[in-house]
Amino acid sequence: MHDRRYRKRTILDRKGLIERMLEDTSRTIDSMKQDLERSVVDYTFVPGKDIIETDESVIVHVDLPGINKEDIELNLTETKLKVKADFNIELEVEHGNYITLHDRKSGVMRRTVRFPKKVIPNEAEATFEHGVLTVEAPKLEKEESFSVKIK
Repeated sequence: MHDRRYRKRTILDRKGLIERMLEDTSRTIDSMKQDLERSVVDYTFVPGKDIIETDESVIVHVDLPGINKEDIELNLTETKLKVKADFNIELEVEHGNYITLHDRKSGVMRRTVRFPKKVIPNEAEATFEHGVLTVEAPKLEKEESFSVKIK
């Protein structure tokens, strides 16, 4: 009889241990999910950029997904490009059939890009297509290349 009670208690102990392990795992997964949701909500909008220098001009591409052309403001000097844009990003995280997080983030994004060479700001051209702003400005002075004979 003592042997049966011992086996029954051992089985119950194991069942309790398994239940606690499952609860711990569930809490860990929930915590990880909340951390992920928080990091997505806390996302700070800093657009990516590319700077391309040709012989005649400097071209800058700035990624501005979800922003309307009318909400973008550009300011150029000989040495830098300043981009300012109002944004309103809506975020929805779904878990199965339920929306677990719905958040809106709005504000003003500012980005300053230094040109590798001086440009002529009043001759710059800008386009905005498919969420990418492209600004092309001619260089102030074109570099000339000369051959030099070695004596």
